[in-house]
Amino acid sequence: MQNNRNKTEVLSISMPKDLTRQIRRFAQESETTVSQVAKTAIKSYLLRRQWKRVQDSYAPVFKKLGIKTDEDVEKYFG
Repeated sequence: MQNNRNKTEVLSISMPKDLTRQIRRFAQESETTVSQVAKTAIKSYLLRRQWKRVQDSYAPVFKKLGIKTDEDVEKYFG
């Protein structure tokens, strides 16, 4: 079985002190770790960026089909 340490890496970042305080407060209120808050936020950001690229690449097709909103996508493909 592979050690979990082989699957993780420490990433050091700099950010404004006010943002750091907000993140620490949010983590405490959410009963989670600062690391988990950061991982969740970064994953969410990357997913939104990927989804935006997909939307942009399919925009001409969506336009032809009259799809303008996420709700339209759900109605058409859902």
